[in-house]
Amino acid sequence: MKRTYFRIALIAFLVCRLQAGEQKSASEASPSGVLAARWHPSGFAAGDDNYNAVTAASDGKIYYVLCAHKADLGAQMFAFDPASGSTRHLGDLTEASGEKGLKAIPQGKSHVPFFEHQGKLYFATHLGYYNTEGGKEMVGVPPPGYKPYPGGHFLAFETATGKFEKLGDAPAGEGIITMAMDARKGLLYGLTWPSGHFLVYDLARKTLRDLGLTAGQGEKGQGRDFRVVCRSIAVDPNLGKAFFTSPTGEILSYNSSKPELGLEKLSGFPMKRDIFGVWDPDKPGSMAYNWRQTVWYEQEKLVYGVHGNTGYLFRFDPRSGVIEVMDRIAALKSRTNGEYDSFSYGYLGLTLGPDGKTLYYLTGTPAGEEVHLVTYSIPDGRYADHGALVLEDGSRPSWAQAIAVGRDRRIYTVSKFKQGEGQKVDLLSFPDPLQTPPAAEPKFRLVRSWLNPGGMPHPLKEAHSVCFDRKGNVIVVDSIGERVHRFTPEGKWLEEIGLGPGTGPGEFRMPRDARVYSSGEIFVSDSNNFRIQVFSPEGKFVRQFGSEGSGPGQFLRAHGLEFSPDFRRLYIVDVDNNRVSAFEPSGRFLFAFGSKGMKSGEFRDAHGLGIAPNGDVVVSNYYGPTQRFTADGKFLFDFAAAGFRDWIHFHSMTTDSRGNTYLAARHRDGRNAIAMYDNRGAFVAAWAAMTAEGEQGVKAAAVDADGLVYVAVESRTQHGVHVYQRIP
Repeated sequence: MKRTYFRIALIAFLVCRLQAGEQKSASEASPSGVLAARWHPSGFAAGDDNYNAVTAASDGKIYYVLCAHKADLGAQMFAFDPASGSTRHLGDLTEASGEKGLKAIPQGKSHVPFFEHQGKLYFATHLGYYNTEGGKEMVGVPPPGYKPYPGGHFLAFETATGKFEKLGDAPAGEGIITMAMDARKGLLYGLTWPSGHFLVYDLARKTLRDLGLTAGQGEKGQGRDFRVVCRSIAVDPNLGKAFFTSPTGEILSYNSSKPELGLEKLSGFPMKRDIFGVWDPDKPGSMAYNWRQTVWYEQEKLVYGVHGNTGYLFRFDPRSGVIEVMDRIAALKSRTNGEYDSFSYGYLGLTLGPDGKTLYYLTGTPAGEEVHLVTYSIPDGRYADHGALVLEDGSRPSWAQAIAVGRDRRIYTVSKFKQGEGQKVDLLSFPDPLQTPPAAEPKFRLVRSWLNPGGMPHPLKEAHSVCFDRKGNVIVVDSIGERVHRFTPEGKWLEEIGLGPGTGPGEFRMPRDARVYSSGEIFVSDSNNFRIQVFSPEGKFVRQFGSEGSGPGQFLRAHGLEFSPDFRRLYIVDVDNNRVSAFEPSGRFLFAFGSKGMKSGEFRDAHGLGIAPNGDVVVSNYYGPTQRFTADGKFLFDFAAAGFRDWIHFHSMTTDSRGNTYLAARHRDGRNAIAMYDNRGAFVAAWAAMTAEGEQGVKAAAVDADGLVYVAVESRTQHGVHVYQRIP
């Protein structure tokens, strides 16, 4: 219900902005569609989370904390030096808090940003050992022999000496989950977990003031007494005020010039808005109407923040108390589909970039399979999704809750990613796309072609797909002519495979694609006969399988097909059933995956299919995007989204031995081209097929053992194959 309400609210919001005459700048995407991430190993194998605790300090180093959710191990602090590429362990936060040997629940987390002031980094500690019951996080019961959690602390770390200093202490049993600093006033602010006490620590006086509970019993309460604790405190350094929210949308304020007033509730402009969806603040599992993360923007003297889960950007005026919703800075696929992000609390990786006016935001996707960098220019409202983080091995990090931009023009975060059969949490970095020029695109040159080839008893009417037989000859499927032809690599016609148009064995009705089995047998998707036909290496009919329908092993429009690397499976994409079916080469049905829809793992008229070197299945949607699955049909990620670089339609595709994908793509202006992406899903290049009649329609491609790209092309009167070579 709340998701439907959110979609309606989203549409209403966009309509209102258009009616108001706002001229928003067009959305942008990165040059490649992915961001090449690099792992910086810390050596801390037990690290399993990070929230906020990454910063780029003035000494050029990246400081961060890796959390641990254990009863006998605390969080660890590290420093990465981009100049040397080395990582140094700085300390255990339990020991830094003076609790070594206490045998109590340790300081398992730092859940707050670092604040640098006069050579020191200020931050706070939190517990990491807890239980979850019914979606509600609760303080963990100490195992035998352990004392309860002693409470969190405000800490300082001196970067020059490497020394820790313990400052104020949270109430017993409470961690400090939220923190901010007013450097001008020398004040640290904090919110505790699970109860939600508001703390004020005075650095000069070395005094701590506890202003008590801020909303119900916090996350310790039940029903109406349950209120999730806000994760961000906004500070206006000019007014000397701190602000945060409650899950019911109230905005609370603390005036350091009038501490006797305590906490005050602002009136008139709450965070609770229809555009943020419908949330029940009595139930755990979301931030409800809290703001999730905020940053101070000095040029306008405003606070910019993001609402968790929906990813809406807003700005807050501390002087008037007015909140204005600006735009949705969720990942492009979340914006396009009107879906929530998978993480119900929302993402914390929001900061101002080096130019002081562009917001950098790390956010997730509806399926939670990857992390995207979004930038938003405050002065002109320009939104850009720069794509997903991808490691060198092609794996995609799936979690990021902190962000920092280094002097080396790289963006740093702590993220979750696959390592072997397990999962790792550690420091990653990737080039800042706004400070790093894109790499030059490779070029491809035409080395030969044959159009309307001579010597054929039945001239080509449409070159719909191409593949190779075991001898390297080229097989061309003519869908409109309802025939399958074989050519030499140089374009000399050799023979027809099968018997031509018809419904009998060996005859075709709108065949779409062909692939060659390890034995040399030729498999053809005979689309309008609702079957797969198998021919001998010499082109004689052998057998067939499949029938019309939507049941297991049936087809409505069998299109692209491809064998697994070990030839044990044949995958077939069915356009009208919007699914991929897997068969044994004998024709025995194994399984199918996919359905019609716009969500991750669903299809929008899937046409093409290829296999990556590791056996992953790559499927092109006619309306985008291209999606990658495991060999058993589990969705991994997508790439080549519709609209990226203005490519909007995608026909068939192929993959090569390196995992590159070659898509037959159509541009918004009607141009056709082959768009090439690498094994990570990064855009590499695109080139058009040209003849004397101008640009050609492009239906499919195939790559031979030498890396030559054979492209099936067509125009009004010309049909055939172009062969391209990458220019070194």
